[in-house]
Amino acid sequence: MDMSTIVKIVALDLAALVAFSASCGQAPCDRPLMSMRLRADDTSTKETWKTNFKAIMENPGCCDEIWFSTGIGAPPLEWHRARAEVIAEAARDAKSAGIVPSLQFQATIGHRDSFGTAEMFAMKTWTGWTDWKGVEDRFCSCPRQEAFHKYLRDVSAIYAKIGFSALWIDDDLRIEGHKPADSSGRHIGCFCDTCIAAFNAETGGKWTRETLGKAVEEDDGVCARWRGFSVQSLVLVAKAVAEVFHSVSPDTMMALQHLSGTGADDQIGEVLKMFHAVTGKPVGCRPGGGFYYDDNPNEVVRKSINAAAVRGRIGDPAYVKVWTPEIESWPRTYYSRSPQGVLAEGFTALMYGFNSVSFFVSNSAMESPELYGRTMWRSLAEASPVLRGYATTVDGCTPVGFTMPTSWRIGVRNMAIPVISGVGRSVGELTKEETEKDANTMTSADVQKFRDALDSRGGGLPAVVKSPFMGLMQVHVDKAGALRSVALMNLRISDQGPVRVLLRNVPSSWSGVVWNEMRRAPAKLELERTAGGAYVTIPSIGAWNGGYLTGL
Repeated sequence: MDMSTIVKIVALDLAALVAFSASCGQAPCDRPLMSMRLRADDTSTKETWKTNFKAIMENPGCCDEIWFSTGIGAPPLEWHRARAEVIAEAARDAKSAGIVPSLQFQATIGHRDSFGTAEMFAMKTWTGWTDWKGVEDRFCSCPRQEAFHKYLRDVSAIYAKIGFSALWIDDDLRIEGHKPADSSGRHIGCFCDTCIAAFNAETGGKWTRETLGKAVEEDDGVCARWRGFSVQSLVLVAKAVAEVFHSVSPDTMMALQHLSGTGADDQIGEVLKMFHAVTGKPVGCRPGGGFYYDDNPNEVVRKSINAAAVRGRIGDPAYVKVWTPEIESWPRTYYSRSPQGVLAEGFTALMYGFNSVSFFVSNSAMESPELYGRTMWRSLAEASPVLRGYATTVDGCTPVGFTMPTSWRIGVRNMAIPVISGVGRSVGELTKEETEKDANTMTSADVQKFRDALDSRGGGLPAVVKSPFMGLMQVHVDKAGALRSVALMNLRISDQGPVRVLLRNVPSSWSGVVWNEMRRAPAKLELERTAGGAYVTIPSIGAWNGGYLTGL
């Protein structure tokens, strides 16, 4: 195939996107595949929203869901009613364009003092989040005070009647990180008088802030009991919102945004479980946090891989329908992230266990919608056929690869070794020595020798790279074990190729394969069938770009 054809960037309209997904042989997904998060600034007035909507419509396919925002703080209910009017009109505009409207409850407990002002918290009559030394975060909230819960219920009632597809509670719903309150070491949770009184009532104790702080530090049992209590404090906050939304809008899916470190697993699991108990319906989860710039692209790749691990750590509950990553920048200026950076992060997320992608990469208070439109949103639209196509191609399939003793390192993944993160079928665990191998100092022959050795130890992997290539590889098989897809992510700042791949358990129905790469035209490739499988050669993979092979 002519290389100029392979590298041609294509912009497809919505009808073409539907046709592209259908060509993958998949049933339509029952969830949005590409979501765009907007801040309150983007719907501050009807005119501002119209400008944003125009830019979105000029880039069809850049999203099929929009998360509108309630804003932060505790402003008067009249402020929320005025916002709800603008958002309701915006939601109608989105629906008319075939875009699903959802809502982000942008702040419950609050992030930290530096994120707010007294004016923004005009309605706050309850105590702030208080640490074990008595330091209060004035612009965050004690999670157990009824006045706070009532405010959340009143705000929820205002927005719920709009009828959103999903309600996403933001990741300030956490037991740590509410500065200036100290949550270092074991001293997580709110130590205000209300919370300590509730803990004493639950445990039959007579703790004071001072004695409880000391006991949490020194006694494992008390520490565990306090942590469990603090996690349930978060559940109470989320429940106040979920119950109102479900009573007013029973078809709205409850969903949680949260940090993805191992210390957050119990917080995520308990809130999701409560959402399901309250609604009896599937729920959504968005792990993430950190790495909001492109200055070290490996960090955002690691972020997606490690966030995907949350799914496995909390048990991959069957009632979690939507797994989407936090793909974000800060403060969402033109210079914060590149389009290619967020695309690399999003495609990696789909490779390792997410089933949709969400982008938070714009803010009308920072840059014009026109600038976002012709840069970021244009790039998302151009890449959307591959992001959507891959998500539908691997839907219901199983990733196959090695497990690793640590979730943080990329290590051996750089050598295009299939490694599962969170969910999948393991062919064995890599040793610590294997994960610490450094491709930067190895010859291409040594890397190939290592790949082949792992292939042998794994009993014959579904796919093996057979040429020099530095990047990620993920393999999916169907329920019968037949190959469904091979995804590759180039982690270098130049094109790599040709990339030769050995495929096994190739369906007999495949007459060839197609290589689908983000922002490039699909390339039909020949299969070289042999007794041991089939070979395919990808002519070139773009710098920091990803794509996937599947059958024709």
